[in-house]
Amino acid sequence: MKSIVFKNKGVIDPRSITTFGVSSKEGDNPIGFFGTGLKYAIAILLREGCEITIYSGMKKLDFAVKTQKIRVDTFDIVTMNKKPLGFTTELGKTWELWQAVRELYCNCTDENGDISTTTVPEIQPSVGYTTIVVTGQKVEHVMDNIGQYILQSTPLHVLDGIEIHNGKSDYVFYKGVRIHKLTKPSLYTYNIINRSIDITEDRTLKYYWYADTYITTAIARAKTFFKDILTADDKSYEYHLDFGNQSEYSDEFLSGVAEAYRKFDMHLNRSAIVGLHKARPSEQPEPTPMVLTALEDRRLAKAIDFLRTLGIDVSEYPIIVTEYLGEGILGQAKNEKIYISRLPFNQGTKMLAGTIMEEYFHLKYKVIDCTYGMQNFLVDKIMTIGEQLTGEPL
Repeated sequence: MKSIVFKNKGVIDPRSITTFGVSSKEGDNPIGFFGTGLKYAIAILLREGCEITIYSGMKKLDFAVKTQKIRVDTFDIVTMNKKPLGFTTELGKTWELWQAVRELYCNCTDENGDISTTTVPEIQPSVGYTTIVVTGQKVEHVMDNIGQYILQSTPLHVLDGIEIHNGKSDYVFYKGVRIHKLTKPSLYTYNIINRSIDITEDRTLKYYWYADTYITTAIARAKTFFKDILTADDKSYEYHLDFGNQSEYSDEFLSGVAEAYRKFDMHLNRSAIVGLHKARPSEQPEPTPMVLTALEDRRLAKAIDFLRTLGIDVSEYPIIVTEYLGEGILGQAKNEKIYISRLPFNQGTKMLAGTIMEEYFHLKYKVIDCTYGMQNFLVDKIMTIGEQLTGEPL
């Protein structure tokens, strides 16, 4: 049977195995910092029926279990060279085997060590080195699929402390280690490499919004425009990223969003449009007209005819129907044109007629939303229409 060997320079002090609360790593940029991690790994490996031996230099430390009854329950006490330690295989009860392997992998990486696969007779401990040998088919399976837990690929892009790797993923990584499970798969694999982040003792993300914030910020500031990220469907993680509240955007990002908006890409992330409007209020692109269905065309004609019977001839201004004008926006008066989104069409002809009328008033009479001027104008207009319907002046 093959064994996985984790070997790094420096001799482990056995007290760091037997004593809780001890953590000492020599690397400049350690992935973890919890001294309990090695103890967890030992307990989990033994619980899963695997074998683990640690060589502190040339000194061999064999780990096994000894079953003992404590009060009314039976426990497997972890032993080192047949001497009981202060913990059982219940330690890390919620951890899975891959997390134990990940712990050894990360510890070795933190210490700039080497990881190899070999057979038991070929294992050679070395003076001045720590050598951890793990054996078991379950461990072999984890190592065969190590890319699911420890990134092995080369990033496509590095953006503001975030690596973007090719390939879909259900996870976010931190310094190459899987730390967070996504609710929906991502189009790319994201690795946070240069950001302050809080992780729990089992190396999982403490606050999920860290990942969303860092990834969104990196994309918004990138010198590359990721159209596929900004047009992801609702089955993807990227669909739910909020680009509307960023403090900084790259020109490439804003220009890419503007171009997609002009071409009326209905899949474009709505929050990216909000960000564009916020960052470049004077450069809002002209919304692209959409092709109306036969039913929508009849509904528009009916709304215009109805307004005409009220003495409101909106044909004075071009009416452009577009898919989207902004979150919750029904219409907009701009550049001597009336823009109508799809929203009022879905809410009935009465809503459509009212939206067209309001935007017409903005253009024709220069009244502004939510002002006394607009209020007084509407009241006066209603009275005038009433006079026309009754045939009597007030």
